[in-house]
Amino acid sequence: MGAMLDWLWRLYDAAYRRLHGLQDLPTGRGSVLQIGVARYRGRRLSLRDGTVVRAGDLVGTLHFHNKAVAALHDGKPDAVRSGILILRAFERSMKVLVRLSDEHPRYRAMKAIRATTIFYQAVENLGFDIFPLPFRPAGWIVSAYQRFLLARFHPLGRARENRKTFESRTVWVSVREIRRRYGDKSSPSRTRL
Repeated sequence: MGAMLDWLWRLYDAAYRRLHGLQDLPTGRGSVLQIGVARYRGRRLSLRDGTVVRAGDLVGTLHFHNKAVAALHDGKPDAVRSGILILRAFERSMKVLVRLSDEHPRYRAMKAIRATTIFYQAVENLGFDIFPLPFRPAGWIVSAYQRFLLARFHPLGRARENRKTFESRTVWVSVREIRRRYGDKSSPSRTRL
């Protein structure tokens, strides 16, 4: 990527993080995820664990910290190794999120967490429900941007991006499900929600 395009991307990324109030989920081994919190403005959603998300509910929005994820690849195109490292980092981040949802007022009232990703199939087994993006043209734009990020940060670059046509989806998981999967099994707060 040319220096000018790289500079523009970094400027956009910093502005996006500030606009959405994204904060790192620090795990002690770095942070691969960031979270923002906002009121939900969409249609009513029913998640598989019975949680219903309605307009006005407080929800978290997850974002990958692209450079941190790229660092896990360590410049090598070993997809299995990288996938395992990313999964472990994701699980550590979810444990931090459980703790924050117990202790921090900003996160305590969250009902669910969402993310928009081209890797939606990979997170279904992690408790996430998959939904199409509500506005199709926005889905195309988000998908194009995420394919750009994949080409930019994956060790195989554009070769990886062109292997398959990706289309973004929105993935949701309830805070209750995150507590069940990643919470301290001995903590009484797991059953609070």
